[in-house]
Amino acid sequence: MVMSSLKKRRHRILISGLLFLALLFSGCGEDPRQGLPGGAAPAVIELWHTLKGTEAEALMQEVQKIMDRHPEVIIYPEYVAEEKIVSRTYYAQAGGEGPEIILASAQVLNELLLQGALAPVLGESDSFVGLENQFKYGEKLYAHCLATDVPLFYYRTDLAEPPGKLEDLFASKGVLAVTSLTTQTFAPWWLAQGGKLASNGQPTLNNAANFLFLQQLLAWQESKLLLVDPNAWNLFLESQAAYTIAGAGQAQSLSKDLPWGSMPLNQLTAGQGGIMTSRTIGIANSSIKSTEDLKPLLTLVMSELLSPDAQWAIAQGGKRFPASSSFYSREEAQTGVLRQVGLSLAQAWSLPENSQEKKYITIQDQAWQNVWNGVDPVVALAQAQEAAQKSLEKGE
Repeated sequence: MVMSSLKKRRHRILISGLLFLALLFSGCGEDPRQGLPGGAAPAVIELWHTLKGTEAEALMQEVQKIMDRHPEVIIYPEYVAEEKIVSRTYYAQAGGEGPEIILASAQVLNELLLQGALAPVLGESDSFVGLENQFKYGEKLYAHCLATDVPLFYYRTDLAEPPGKLEDLFASKGVLAVTSLTTQTFAPWWLAQGGKLASNGQPTLNNAANFLFLQQLLAWQESKLLLVDPNAWNLFLESQAAYTIAGAGQAQSLSKDLPWGSMPLNQLTAGQGGIMTSRTIGIANSSIKSTEDLKPLLTLVMSELLSPDAQWAIAQGGKRFPASSSFYSREEAQTGVLRQVGLSLAQAWSLPENSQEKKYITIQDQAWQNVWNGVDPVVALAQAQEAAQKSLEKGE
């Protein structure tokens, strides 16, 4: 606690010193630029983030580039642990303080929005529609997606041929290993077969398409061609599984000696069925610090951090990928995993973090797990439908 106080004190002294120097040289020249000798003092923008390691280092480098290009602004980045940033922001804002900009996971930003800590977003972004949807509440956007990951279908070229379509997947008798039986993992295949969570505002977890999908999963289980194991990735690496589903970021850790390939999940359904993104981080601005006189500079900083180059630099640090759609039109993004990520993001399917349907996903995942463990699909889906209906009635 003492070290934290000392750190804050040094920070305030440093900022005060910089402001003093800017004011000291004011009055020289005509209409000098803000932040330069003779001009107005630079604006100070605090940026709280939850990034660590190389991802945080990449953020620091991008922040420095912005300040080098724009002396009218001083950006002070500060790391806050993900489990503490919501409460810390709440108490800071209660005292009229806290950050101007927040960079954190989609889940954290949703919690901040629910407590009124975020304002409608500033800055320009060219994110894919499916990515922005998760930060949309009503008709307003409260955060921009900065970096994300998507699941890919990986295959061992020494164990099985890459399937052309979903029906071919198990014809080769190759085992598919997945870490969990969730909507996140199987979204493209489930959606392509007509899977639904709701219709006309009402839950539809027990619809016929959901039942048929579960029947298919059970057929794969019975033939021992689908394996659910937390160590699925290692099983793939150790040649015990011909196929697996994992984040595109995992490809960076694969050895050049390993014979493997990958493809977008919805390639097996001819492009039908959306990909659900994962490990998404977004950027938002404070509801109490976005004053009118500061908005132009906040917009500037947000737009700079959302540029394709900045997104790529930060995303690489965390084994994620840019949310910028224009990034994937670049030459370097036309081959390999980057192309597969771009194709997947163009078909991304997401729900607003606070939407009712988003809450049904957890209920559906539990139903799928129950069926995998031996519960009759009709019973499991009926229980899921009842739970979803209660959730809707209670507004939970």
